[in-house]
Amino acid sequence: MIKFIIIFLTISFYGCTMNSNISKFSDIEVTNKKSPSINALYLSANYSISKGDAYTAAKTLNSNIKDLELLKLKFISNLISGNFKQAYNISNSLNINNKNGPVYELPKFALTLKNYELEQSLLVAKKIKKFLNLHDVVPLINYWLLHLKEKKDLNFDYISKDISIYKLLILENFYASKKLKKIVDENINLKNLNNNDLLLLAGYYFRVNDIDKFKTIIQKNLPNQFDKKLLIKNISKTKNIFSEVPDLNIILASKIYNNVKVNNLQEYSYSHLKILLELALYLYPNMDIAKYSLAEIYYDQKSKEIALKKLNSISSESFFYLPSNLKKLSILKSSKLNAEHKKHLFKIKDKWPNNKFIMLQMADYFKSKSNFYEAIQIYKKIIENHGENNRLLFLYASSLDKMGDWHKAKELLIKILKTDPEETYTLNYFAYSLALRDEELDLALNHIKKALSLDPNNGFFLDTLGWVEFKRENYMSSVFYLEKSIMILPRSSEVMDHLGDCYLKLGRTKEAVYEWKKALKYENNITVINSIKDKLNKHE
Repeated sequence: MIKFIIIFLTISFYGCTMNSNISKFSDIEVTNKKSPSINALYLSANYSISKGDAYTAAKTLNSNIKDLELLKLKFISNLISGNFKQAYNISNSLNINNKNGPVYELPKFALTLKNYELEQSLLVAKKIKKFLNLHDVVPLINYWLLHLKEKKDLNFDYISKDISIYKLLILENFYASKKLKKIVDENINLKNLNNNDLLLLAGYYFRVNDIDKFKTIIQKNLPNQFDKKLLIKNISKTKNIFSEVPDLNIILASKIYNNVKVNNLQEYSYSHLKILLELALYLYPNMDIAKYSLAEIYYDQKSKEIALKKLNSISSESFFYLPSNLKKLSILKSSKLNAEHKKHLFKIKDKWPNNKFIMLQMADYFKSKSNFYEAIQIYKKIIENHGENNRLLFLYASSLDKMGDWHKAKELLIKILKTDPEETYTLNYFAYSLALRDEELDLALNHIKKALSLDPNNGFFLDTLGWVEFKRENYMSSVFYLEKSIMILPRSSEVMDHLGDCYLKLGRTKEAVYEWKKALKYENNITVINSIKDKLNKHE
């Protein structure tokens, strides 16, 4: 008997902790009585879902399927990939006892919201209950219907305190925007708003012509990954988040997005998060922050092609265009797609030449090419345009050191430690740099011991302490710390090289040769490789 487990059903719905009952699906068993074609579909679809790719699974099952288990899988794959109409049609064709559970009601809920069938959506919501916290949107639907049916003069006493941004935007659909300003000013806490909510609030202030508050939100509350000049410049364009009062679907999409915490999987699985994000996009297709979050999820699941596709779907006119390009840059770099990373980096550098994050990436690129002069010029420009901080000063100092200007680098490292004496990586770098130069070894020892007191199991710090002790000719102590380091960093060619040197000083030549040979397997720097080979030729 051949048994295939539908991974989504067992992991996503059984495996996560929920605050409500979830429709549970049994493991699906395919016996030899199934046709080879059905077995093949199972293999293909299950493989795609196991890789987090429900889109391919849905395409694989895009045929006139009648097999019950295949229909279940087809339903789930369409639900996760945001094809709610197809999922709804499939759910109607399923003849199983559990069909009316909350999972099977989701497509109908999505369709009724999309079509403004609000009374019907409330009936469906009762069946969904607390599944994926979608019950949170019910008060907003009721709030909309209340004002739709009983529009009255605005009574401030009637409006509850600490009202949400979403209810305020609903009120704006029924009352003059300026009448709501007092409520907005007194009730909205900027600290509780995510980036999408901040944009919604900025849009409100633009509509009431409070340009100062509009600009303040953009410039001070949004993170610097946004192109703030573009946001302010594009306020006069039609059909954007600033110029028009958001309709109910935009408001509901924003609330649903607010239920998504991409970096917190304690309550929801990735599949649940995808459903919420796809639902937000279904209600408001231009919700680019949802595309961005989906890209984060797919990249976390090693599906970089889908992640990049999501990011590439964000328009150059979008307020999330800069964040999407920064995320794309990060994905290309971490995926070691060096040629594509370089091409994209220089492309966005031309578009945003003074953006701090892009400038930092440019400096990092030049450092990777050992072009420290260019990196230093960029760091100077960043400090001039954006001010200095200890992290930036450290990057600047390390580049100066690599360029041979140790005197200036040392001054900057001392400056950092004066403002933050417990900056561990600066302590470590300073200590190691002193040891390399046989300079102020007592100071080097004090610095690295302080770093280790703050981070005792850091393999890099242990290597530095071992090397400082080596330079102090305390070889037994050096071996002790280097051996601890190699246990934490078993593939570090640098630690192996240091340990080999220390073994040699203790007369343990065979062990030294062994460590140097290991180091050659992991070392890429040709200068270091030649140095190790010279030692092997001399002592092997």
